[in-house]
Amino acid sequence: MLGDPNNTVILFTGAARSGKTFLIFEYLVQRAYQFPGCRQLIVREILVDLRASIWDDTAPKYLKMFIPESEYTLQKSELKIIFNNGSEIVFAGLDTELRSQKILGTEYVTIFCNEATQMKYDVVCMLRTRLAQYVLDRTGTFHAVNKLILDCNPRDPKHWLKIYGVDKKDPSTRPYEPLPDREHHAYLHWIPEDNIKYLPPGFIETLDALPFEARERMRWGKWCGGSGAVFKEFNESLHTCTPFDIPRSWARYRAIDFGFNHPFACSYAAYDYATDTIYFYREHKESGYTIDMIADLLIGVEKKTNEVFDKTWADHDLSDRMFLQKRGIYTAPAKKSVLDSINAVRQRMCVVAKTQKPRIMIFKTCVNLIDGIFAYEWKPNTSLVSDKDAPVKRDDDNVDTMRYIVYGIDKMAGTVI
Repeated sequence: MLGDPNNTVILFTGAARSGKTFLIFEYLVQRAYQFPGCRQLIVREILVDLRASIWDDTAPKYLKMFIPESEYTLQKSELKIIFNNGSEIVFAGLDTELRSQKILGTEYVTIFCNEATQMKYDVVCMLRTRLAQYVLDRTGTFHAVNKLILDCNPRDPKHWLKIYGVDKKDPSTRPYEPLPDREHHAYLHWIPEDNIKYLPPGFIETLDALPFEARERMRWGKWCGGSGAVFKEFNESLHTCTPFDIPRSWARYRAIDFGFNHPFACSYAAYDYATDTIYFYREHKESGYTIDMIADLLIGVEKKTNEVFDKTWADHDLSDRMFLQKRGIYTAPAKKSVLDSINAVRQRMCVVAKTQKPRIMIFKTCVNLIDGIFAYEWKPNTSLVSDKDAPVKRDDDNVDTMRYIVYGIDKMAGTVI
């Protein structure tokens, strides 16, 4: 699969210790010998994680087993493996602007995104533009096919990498459209038995004994919400509905999360007093929006729909809020108690015994909010002195605005403290 010249994007997914990363590294070494002078990149979102997983573990193990030390040089300061024929394997992270710029300033024949679920789709698309090095094989007969290789332990089923690598669709489209180059995408799923020769005794039995959610991901490599999912109560078939005309008698609210490089987001909700149910019916999520553009968008929606909002919440950027006020958009500072607002949302997601329905519903057209709920996870807590919980700040823009609205409504109603 890796060597097939037709495959230019390859995704390996699977369970823990299934051997996929080791095999990919072996393929990079083979290419280094086959195409003298080639540059190959191994990249991960956080450099320290890449150091621990491949630079300090997988790479030295493989080199010690198969490649004589006289064949290569390790440049530890630059995190490079340089082979005698001029080929390089470069290790890099994306967690600083300087590192990212350095990556984007160089062309490669292969890019390997390790634990690609930690990256954003637009970042991976940008990395593909650096697959532009032209190198011939050692006989000078043919040139290398540039390849993007990704691996991961699966996460939530709405993650962009599943849409892109498994379903072979474009995550940036709604509804998802088939990728134009889907015939050049390849996918393979792994389980620990694929690497059984190199696993310690009892390892698979240890995975079998994990709690259900952890077992599904770590033992079988399934795309599912993990034990760190914040909104475990969320069920897409239960909490989403087909859009309908909202009665004029229902109160309407909206919430804004400012951003420019970090996306600007806005969520709209209607409140049905009779059933105490909040319906999220419209959303926006855009990067590169100035405060002027945000104001134009919000005013344009008001004029088009003739809607009147009982309240608009916004995050605490006072200068942006004052600018909107000059444009006729009055906002209140969002109540940003993260844990309290998360609990308020979770309470509304629970099914009410009397009605057998939840008190929060989302129109199926609010795809960014739905995807964000699936992806919303707690940070792993490794502290021995603190048990403070906090969610991961990643792709949470519309989730934040949902929290503002739910907590704001419940605070006004006196149902939360």
